[in-house]
Amino acid sequence: MNEASPPAIRRVRIWHLIKLLLFCVVVMFVLQRAFQIWKTAPSTQVEIHAIWLVPASLTYLLSWLPSVWFWMALLKRTRQPIDFWTALRAYYVGHLGKYVPGKALVLVIRGTMVKDVGVDPLLAGLMVVYETLVFMAAGTALGIATAPWVFGEAFWSRLPESLRWLSGYPVLSVAAVFTAIFATTPFSAWIFTNLGRKTVPTATNGIEIPAISAWLVCQGVVATTFGWLLHAVSLGFVLQSVSRQPLEWSQFPIWLAATTCSMVGGFLVIIAPGGIGVREGVLIEILQRQAQIGPATAVLAAVLVRAVSFGSEVVAAAVLYVAHRRAIQRRLARESSQS
Repeated sequence: MNEASPPAIRRVRIWHLIKLLLFCVVVMFVLQRAFQIWKTAPSTQVEIHAIWLVPASLTYLLSWLPSVWFWMALLKRTRQPIDFWTALRAYYVGHLGKYVPGKALVLVIRGTMVKDVGVDPLLAGLMVVYETLVFMAAGTALGIATAPWVFGEAFWSRLPESLRWLSGYPVLSVAAVFTAIFATTPFSAWIFTNLGRKTVPTATNGIEIPAISAWLVCQGVVATTFGWLLHAVSLGFVLQSVSRQPLEWSQFPIWLAATTCSMVGGFLVIIAPGGIGVREGVLIEILQRQAQIGPATAVLAAVLVRAVSFGSEVVAAAVLYVAHRRAIQRRLARESSQS
């Protein structure tokens, strides 16, 4: 087995150090910005009503179920023997891998956890990539579509005059963006199919991997869009935990825009494990612009959103991992008793 040469190892270590330093710079910048916003915010007493964090956590966990379904649908399309509970355990446990620099550990964990039921780990990891790309594409579309609600007149004033009439019909922006994304699904399906066949030329049984259809990609867009809507509801519950006003569902487009932009931004910045720093920074910048939310509430909400998401993921991963281990032990016990 060939070992990497000392210069190659040195380059890898230097690159890891550079990424770590960049990540630290991003976090320090966000912390400084958050402190500045908090310090200059009007002096108002902010209280946390923790009871609202319970539905926020539950909704956050439920928001990933559409993505679990789509990942499972992709695996079934490639003739992999996957069931819902196995997919659910692997998805939620693998979620913690995003907190490791590079975020590639997500693929490794999910692939390892479904290997025991006969799923090809390489195919499982590849389908994770497809599911993530579709999820982020839907989030990007929603972020663009909800921009008019976030920036208001500032958004429309930057558009050509021929398009400013749309300001009276902001819902049309949503329809236009999703029409565009659905129109590109045949191209996305073609890329997914060819990438899969080049990465995994044949399945484990020697049968060529089936084509990923545009219809399946469309289903993924619809499913993950519902997931994004639940993510936005979770943010709304978090905001309610630091608000004295009744829950205002009219602010849903703002929640959706803040959620999609912050999570997509955190995903794109690879050096930030779990989008730490980037996600909070984008969330603060969007929320503190809203008069009904304000700077202080925006900063506190960003902290609570991270606490809700990370805490929920750890608890869910722990419970499902224990269930996974027990399922393996029961299966091994059955096999040993039959032999």
